Amino acid sequence: MNILVIISQFHPAQTPNTLRWIPLVQEMLQRGHLVTVLTTKRRGRPDVEDVDGVTIYRAGYNTLLDRIYDLTNRKSRRNETGSSVSSPGLLASILQRIVDKTWRKRYWPDGSKLFLKPGIKQAKTIIKETDIDRVISVGLPFTAHLIGQAIKEANPTVWWQMDIQDPFCYSKEFWVNNFDKYADKNVEAERKAFSICNKVTVTNEVAQGRYAQLFPQHASKIEVTTPLFALPEIVEGDENRSYDMFLFARKTHLTYAGSFYKGVRSIEPFLKFLTYMLNEEPNLFNEIQFHFLGQMDAGTMKTIDAYPDVRRWFVLHGFKNRNQTMAALQQTDLVMNFGNSTDYHLPSKVVDYLYLNKPLVNFISIENDSTKGFFADKSLPIANVPISEDLATAMQIFKSFITETQSDVEVNPEAITDYTPSFLVETYLS
Repeated sequence: MNILVIISQFHPAQTPNTLRWIPLVQEMLQRGHLVTVLTTKRRGRPDVEDVDGVTIYRAGYNTLLDRIYDLTNRKSRRNETGSSVSSPGLLASILQRIVDKTWRKRYWPDGSKLFLKPGIKQAKTIIKETDIDRVISVGLPFTAHLIGQAIKEANPTVWWQMDIQDPFCYSKEFWVNNFDKYADKNVEAERKAFSICNKVTVTNEVAQGRYAQLFPQHASKIEVTTPLFALPEIVEGDENRSYDMFLFARKTHLTYAGSFYKGVRSIEPFLKFLTYMLNEEPNLFNEIQFHFLGQMDAGTMKTIDAYPDVRRWFVLHGFKNRNQTMAALQQTDLVMNFGNSTDYHLPSKVVDYLYLNKPLVNFISIENDSTKGFFADKSLPIANVPISEDLATAMQIFKSFITETQSDVEVNPEAITDYTPSFLVETYLS
């Protein structure tokens, strides 16, 4: 096959979508398929380049801020590993507020609007010059699907698959655009895309059910695909392949690798829980250290700084690459997860927890938490701690779990055999 993947960010960015799709693309190449990627521009990268056998075309920008960062030659970029964690400066805060109050309230379909027209133009050129027979668009952003739709409308014989990692038209909790203004338009746009595409993949049964209710005439197109587990090949001599956490021996260490998002996964309920622990269980609190790896946006940092009494027990390690992150998680005693306020998002990192095989503290905000559901039939030790409810009950569950659970375990490669690129690629090639 000759496959075109449309994705708003790709190499060298590190996002949940790139951590999924870079290994999938490599697996497709190993099977003898030709793969072309259409993505957005990134300062320091050419508009067309070959990386590990993949031809990458870049057009437009992922967000308005990315465009501004390119124009101002900003060195520290979102979704690039190696960045440190700090509260945003005054200029960055002002710029973010201006964008939030103007651009974000008006754009459609989403913040990647600057990718839409250049992306369609470039995609049509790729189709014209290359014998593409299969197109896979990856969203969010929905912009990627609109580019795929434009290709399908102009080339009806091309097979088009929508890979929905995050829903669009019913995702009110996770900001995609101004729902007060565009809710009906969002539904109709996604309905049209479903009617034109050949296949739709989503991450869990809840998302599949929501879409089946919205678009019953297209329910047969929707399939559930699992999260993916892959580790980049370790290159001898690469200084960025490992990471030492420097853990104090007399502490119990809990680590979370990921980000927080306003409205979907806030850190504030956890900070309130820690404040309760500090007041009610000070001895336990003093025996624990919390570690965070990943990007922290301005809002999250501002929230953390508002809780100085518990902030001093945090170690913010910054944004590490995939191998460094997994190396860090293998050093910790227990792994933490923070559940979403939605049940239709399944965090991609759940398969990392299976592989690590370490006790998992899952801080949840809703009863039907998707991570809780994923592990319901798994043997991994897990404590689902409801920190949005009765903190005394949450404290009981947490204390009992971390004091009674054995954490000296080995990784479990057999647990992730059904989540590897070689297994999942069939979903996209069948």
